[in-house]
Amino acid sequence: MKRKRPKKISFFDRTIPLSIPIKVVLLTGAVYVSALVASTVIISFLGASHDADMVVWGVLIFLVASVATISTHLFLDQPLSKLSRVMNSAKGGDFLVRVPEASDDELGELSKNFNNMLAHITNLTATKIQAEQDLLYAQRELKLKTQLAEQSKVIKENNKILEALVKDLSLLYEVGQNVNSTVELEDLYRIIAEVLQQRLKLDKFAILVKDDSGKLLQVKNAYGFEGNDHIMDMTFRIGEGVTGEAALTGETIYIKDTTKENRFMHYKGEKIVEGSFLAIPLIFKKDILGVINFHRPLADAFEDEDVRLLKLVANQIALAIENAKLYTKARDLSVRDELTGLYNRRHFQAMLQVEWKRAVRFHRSLSILMIDADHFKKYNDTFGHLQGDNVLREMANLLRRNVREIDTVARFGGEEFVILLPDTDKKGATSVGEKLRKIIELHRFVEGGGQTIPSITISVGIACYPEDVRELDDLIDHADIALYDAKDAGRNRVVCYPQLTLPTSLDAMRNLKRSNFVS
Repeated sequence: MKRKRPKKISFFDRTIPLSIPIKVVLLTGAVYVSALVASTVIISFLGASHDADMVVWGVLIFLVASVATISTHLFLDQPLSKLSRVMNSAKGGDFLVRVPEASDDELGELSKNFNNMLAHITNLTATKIQAEQDLLYAQRELKLKTQLAEQSKVIKENNKILEALVKDLSLLYEVGQNVNSTVELEDLYRIIAEVLQQRLKLDKFAILVKDDSGKLLQVKNAYGFEGNDHIMDMTFRIGEGVTGEAALTGETIYIKDTTKENRFMHYKGEKIVEGSFLAIPLIFKKDILGVINFHRPLADAFEDEDVRLLKLVANQIALAIENAKLYTKARDLSVRDELTGLYNRRHFQAMLQVEWKRAVRFHRSLSILMIDADHFKKYNDTFGHLQGDNVLREMANLLRRNVREIDTVARFGGEEFVILLPDTDKKGATSVGEKLRKIIELHRFVEGGGQTIPSITISVGIACYPEDVRELDDLIDHADIALYDAKDAGRNRVVCYPQLTLPTSLDAMRNLKRSNFVS
């Protein structure tokens, strides 16, 4: 704001405040009286004529008019012009200009009032500007607060998501650690059930895995069912029911209400399952290994996050099952015969060492059956080696199915098999040998074309501890000698060591090479 100049007050204003008309009249009157006195003195002194009087009066009139005009300009026009210029400046938006207050007359009062008005306008403008700035600042602050609130909300939501992800990852890590802690399939199914029960707090679930044929789903473990025995024995065909469909398509199937779904079989009517049901296929590298079923007693009880998490858990379980299967396969390749699936000779030797030590320590019996297919070379020459391999596989299954679980059945080489019978004396071993011999003799082997082939027989040699041997190395050797005796006696029979029918000495028989046997 411009600094206000000090007012210049006229002589008249310093004495008595006068209005503009009075100032003009007084000034004009004073000049007129002065001129009149002066002209009267001059005319009287000079004695002028009537014409001179007229001239004097004319001069007086002119002088009075001039004084009136000049005083009007000074006291009215000039202040009005200044006021007009200031008003125009104010009209243009300059409210800081001021009208000079040179007098206390009407124009001076008007100038003063106008200046006061400009001051108020200036104050109002400043207040408005300040208010607008305050409003602008408030709007910005509100906008920032709104943005901060939104960002805070987003951050909170992200934190919740991150917390859920961390929780899920932690859970998945624990599940992965637990289910990958073993490579034994049976132990794995048990651990999976424990993890699902303890960590995921699931009410009811069942783990189904494809069998070796890939056509059936077998229940490997279950939880939450009353009397799980019926469930454990249950199988589903691929494509049968909801579980079979999930295994067929490889897609997750979620049934919100089992009472309204015709595809749901309620485990073939064994267990009525009400509520919601979720079937997730166990997939590893596009291979469908099985299905895991989850149940909850309420309808629509699985949320999207639940389904997502259980899918991740199912992936972990599928990976663990695949690893266990690969381990089992690798282990079987090292201890089992590739053709027949029986234990191989190396594993048999290891089991023989274990059972021998146990028999010696606890004074128990231990028997060995050495088995050889009769005339098998002739059979191969007649029907071909591929058909011969099929017969060996079928014969191996017959031997394995008809002995105890504690017995060890192995392929010894070619068409020869060996069976280790713990806690079995010579009489018991002979009974087992006769049973197996009759089973093989009565079994009808079928060739690839469906035609039945002539029956196949076996010869069996038996050696027992402690009746026949005192050393481990002699057990197989003596069973081998007994088998040679059965072959030489006409085949298709069971012979126990040392019941030799030939006049050959025992020592000579022990030195015979097995390559000299005639099949």
